Order: sequence, then structure tokens, then C-alpha cells
Amino acid sequence: MYPKWILYLTTKNKNHRFMSKKLFNALFLLGSLGTIAPSVAQNSSVMPEYMLPTVAGPVMRPQNASSSTMQKIVGASGATENLYIHSWDVYSSADYNGIAWRRTDDNGNLINEDFINVKYATDIDAVIYEDGGAYYVLAAYYYNDGDPNTKGHYYDIYKFDASGLLPASTMNPLSSSATFGRINVDATSYGLAITWCVPGVGIYTKVASLSGAAFGPDVLMPGTATMLDPDVCIRRGGGGSGTGLDLQIVFLENTLTVVREYRAPFFNVLAGSSAGFTEEYVAFSPGPKYFPPRIDCPDKWAGGQRWAVAMAANSVSGTNITEWVYAVVKNEDWPGVYPSWTSPTTVNVSYVNYTSPMWPEPCDPVIAYNTDVDKVTVGWMSQQNTSVIPGTNDKKYLAMDVKDDGTAAPAPIPGSYNMISNVPGGNEAVLAFSGQNENSYFDGLYIAFAHFHPSFPNYSMYYKSRPWSLSTFKGIVDLPTDKNKGMQFTISPNPFEHTLSFQAPAKGNYTISLMGIGGSVVYEQKCILNEAQTYQFNTPEIASGTYVMKVSSPENNIDYTQKLVKK
Repeated sequence: MYPKWILYLTTKNKNHRFMSKKLFNALFLLGSLGTIAPSVAQNSSVMPEYMLPTVAGPVMRPQNASSSTMQKIVGASGATENLYIHSWDVYSSADYNGIAWRRTDDNGNLINEDFINVKYATDIDAVIYEDGGAYYVLAAYYYNDGDPNTKGHYYDIYKFDASGLLPASTMNPLSSSATFGRINVDATSYGLAITWCVPGVGIYTKVASLSGAAFGPDVLMPGTATMLDPDVCIRRGGGGSGTGLDLQIVFLENTLTVVREYRAPFFNVLAGSSAGFTEEYVAFSPGPKYFPPRIDCPDKWAGGQRWAVAMAANSVSGTNITEWVYAVVKNEDWPGVYPSWTSPTTVNVSYVNYTSPMWPEPCDPVIAYNTDVDKVTVGWMSQQNTSVIPGTNDKKYLAMDVKDDGTAAPAPIPGSYNMISNVPGGNEAVLAFSGQNENSYFDGLYIAFAHFHPSFPNYSMYYKSRPWSLSTFKGIVDLPTDKNKGMQFTISPNPFEHTLSFQAPAKGNYTISLMGIGGSVVYEQKCILNEAQTYQFNTPEIASGTYVMKVSSPENNIDYTQKLVKK
């Protein structure tokens, strides 16, 4: 039996009519809004994870994190580089808040890495962007050094150069709020966006267009004085305001029992106007409090509105905890059925009951679209026992993929319920996903999270990557091809030196890609092959190391992945 607070959701269509609660309940019970994904045995993660900063000391009881990457770019060295950042913070500390950064060459070899201490910052959110051929980091946060004259929201700009990440412009004021309010950022090739909350006043936004990164005025969104915890993404595409570039903003009412999603035309906000600020979706809970929602949008142009929100809540009764994590997915390429043709789909990702002697920590879900914009990944933290980490109520990092290709209602992908890490997060856990950026050329997800460390101050930040073409975090394995009805499929030789080849088991369209262990694509080709035709490509320019080759042919039910070693 589902708790009644699951059913208290309403949504608005283009004519701003509410779907009735009776209709919603009927649709929910019929399954047209998604299906409950039970707490099944999770897949282990074997993708490698790395500590950064590499020394104990800069991280203490982290409360928040962010992550971002841009890859296959021409960096400060003049050669192809990959750039990575992630941030963490704890209660405006002078010593334990920062941004870690890393540069690698095209093959993933480290150029340099380090971290920047962001003193007295809370709720740091940071993202990499490109402007005029150079690469920068936008970081926004709430600042509190104890001085009432300096408290407030600020943003920094950092620049990647040959020596690493250096400050370019810091402590740019956004507010003088004496009270903490959450702040978040987004970036695409078209612009930058910041949203923050001044409690009791409302939700502000500020945007900049690219190139130039010149920010417009601060814009207070009307009717938001009782709102908290905003998040923002920049959406390109049709629908919405009809301008082709919208901000999609999600936030909570201060009761923490109502989630609201709005849109605002990007260029109106750039000009200092809130005109067109329009509510699109509302969710209610009559009791359990929502955790801060997170929103993502595709960076690529879409014919209709595309956005997705990750939401979660806990219901606590003594030591019994009911935990629900779900995604609300808007895809006007799949309009649904009358009368909800413009309504987003509620996709239930995890609904579990468990007992814990400890008060449950926040789930704090995160969400990201993949590069092809046919899938979203939802991540969250849970204290439930799992088959991979049994017998403990420490926090675990979990994820699930949701199919959203426009051919049917978005739904969980079977077999994609996975551990992000096989190590518990300890008493304090944070999780961050990078969003895809169309000029990043990274076909994967970059993740940051925290682990306990035996040395004071007892926490460390870690990162890992997952190529989108791998269906799960489960790692790099040779996938069986039993589903291909006896088709024999082998990529050879392995190890390889100068060439790789395979023989097509059936006529059809094929996509062939070769990726490094960190997820960077070093080769990709689409072609039509005849049955028994040999496909071969030369590899002398590829560096030695471990790679993953993926061959897919949907009409032949082929989705083959093989680990390979280059001599």
C-alpha cells in the first residue's frame, strides 16, 4: 500500500487547468504515470573512483556538492584536454570548503590537479563554461564570515590556464541577505544562469549571454516570497515561452510540502524583466517534507519542452522509514493521452520501507540527461540495507536510469538499479551529477561524492565517470549475446595493436564506438553492414591502455560491449 502523500500531485497544462485529484489517482492506479520500482538487489559498481583532493584535511562533514566536466576541448596547453571540477562545503567554514579541479590530456593522462579553498562559503554550486576559446568556472555560494556587513550571496569566476585553475573575479555580490538561502547555477554554450533565495523576500535569477559572459540585472521573481531551495537549468527548444531559450526553475514552498516548477524567458531575465514567469507544475505532500528538488534540461535543441525534476521525501514513524524517490519528466515529444497531453510523467524510481535506529538523513536526489537526450539518470542517497552493502544504516549512493526517448511514457530501465559506489558514505554524504553540455564532447556522466576518511577531519571527496553507452554503473564487462538468437559476435584481436575488426552477424545499421576507461570517446562511426561483412579500422594513433568497444544494431537486437587492451 502506498502512503497517501504519494498521490497528492497536480500538474498544469498549457491552459493552466489543474488535473483533478480524482483523475490523478485513477491514472496512478492504472499505471499510466509510471510504475513502482521495488527495492531489488542492486548491481555492484566496479567503475574506478578516485580521491580529490588527494590528501586528508580539506573536507569535513560535507553538506553539499557539485560537479562539472568539459572534454575534448583545446586547452591552455594548445592540445586536446579534459577538464573536471567538483565542489564541497560545510556551514561557512574557513578551512573546509572548496573546489577541486583536474586537467588531463586527450588520453586521460594527468596534466595537473589541485583544489581552491573558498573561505566561509556555504552551498557552493559550480560549472565549467567556454567563452571566446577560454575555459572558466562559475561558482556561486552563500558567504558568512560572521560579519553582518559581508553576509550574503556571491559568485566567483575562475579561469583554466596552463598552471591550472586560477581566480579571475571573486566575491561578486548578489545579495546582502542576513539569512542563508540556497543557490544554484547552470551553463550552456548559450549562456549562464544563477538562482538564489533570500528567505522572506523571494527567488532571484541572474543570467549572462555567451559570448562575453556579461550578466544582466538581478531579477526577483514575483510571488516567491514564501519559496526556498531553488534550482535552475537553461532549456533550448520549442514550447514553453516560444522564444527558444527558457529558464526552468524549481523550488519548494517554505512548508517544504509543495514543489513548484516555473519557466521564464531567458532574454527577458537578461533584460531585467520577470515577464513570462509562468507556473507549469505543482506537487503537494500533506505531511512528509520534500528534500530540495533538482532540475535538468537537455542542452541540445528539442522540438518541444524537455525537462526533468528529481524529487524525494521520507515518512518517519518511530524507527520505520518510508522512502520515495521519483522523477517528474516533461517530454512533449511523447504527449501522453487526453486530457493530460502536456502533463509531465511521474516515474517512480525507488519506494522502500526499512527500519533504522537513526533519524534518516536527506536523500537529496540529483538528475542528469544523457547526451542523446533519450535517457535521464537519477541518483540519491539512502540508509536502506542493500545486497551490496548489507547490515548497516550508513548512507549509500544509488542510481537508476529512466528511458525517455519520446516513443512512450518515460519509465525505469530494467536492470539499471545500481550502486554508484560500493563503499558507504558514512554519517555525512553528498552526491553530485554533471549535466551534459553540447560543447563538452563528453559522452558520459561525471559524479562527485564523499566517503569517510580515517584521518582528521575524517572525510574525503571522490569522483568517477560513467560512459552513457554503458547501461549501468556496473562497469566494463563483455556482455553475453544470448538475446541475439545464436548470433556469434567477437571483436578481435584482443589485445590489439594496429587494427580492430568484427564480422557483422546480420545486415543492418550499426554504431561502433571505442571509449577510454574514463569515458572519453576516441572513435565513433555509423554505417550499414551486410551479413558476414567484416568491419575493420586502424588504431595506430591510439595510446596504449584499456578501452571499451560498443557495437549496437537495434534492428538486430545487438547491443554488445567488450573490454579491450591496446598494446
